[in-house]
Amino acid sequence: MSDSITHDKLQQVIANVNRELKVNINQEDFKSTSYSASSLKDILIQKTADELNGEWTTDMAFHKLKSAISQVVGVASSTITDESELDKLFPSNTRKAQVEKLNEAMGFKMDILKPNGVLYGILLVLFFACIPFSIALDWFIGGIALVVLGALIYLVSKTGNTFKVKTVGHLADHLAWKNYLKQKRDHVPASEEEIRTKVERLLN
Repeated sequence: MSDSITHDKLQQVIANVNRELKVNINQEDFKSTSYSASSLKDILIQKTADELNGEWTTDMAFHKLKSAISQVVGVASSTITDESELDKLFPSNTRKAQVEKLNEAMGFKMDILKPNGVLYGILLVLFFACIPFSIALDWFIGGIALVVLGALIYLVSKTGNTFKVKTVGHLADHLAWKNYLKQKRDHVPASEEEIRTKVERLLN
């Protein structure tokens, strides 16, 4: 590797680090036109350690989301704010596929889509209404209706295409709290030596 790394090469290196180490280092944090190999290595090691071992805050979640959304929908991360509406960033006709890509970019499944509220509510009401009907009148017909309605409820819940929250900021708040609790429960910190070895491999 040469002593100086150009901005174009830097973008490739950051993309490789993000993909291989499941982090979301923001290219916009690197303002210089070139970096020495040693300085870039130190910066990437520190940023990777912060990403992997730092506590989940709303700012961290927002930073990760901006980078991931920019990657998936192809817009500049600088145009994404906490007030950006998810419905506008992810059109309904391609939403499910893009959200799957967003999950991959974030490194975990976020579970941010829900079924249509009206249809889901109607099916639930019909399901529970069938229970007394089955008991009091005809258990066979009522049982069939319950099975059919249960299957429809399951399918609708799996094919949901509506965001559970409205904006990127709301989603960042949700992810920060959810992942903070998960991190406290079962996070095993990555060692600095392990991070250093992986970053050095990607830089060579």
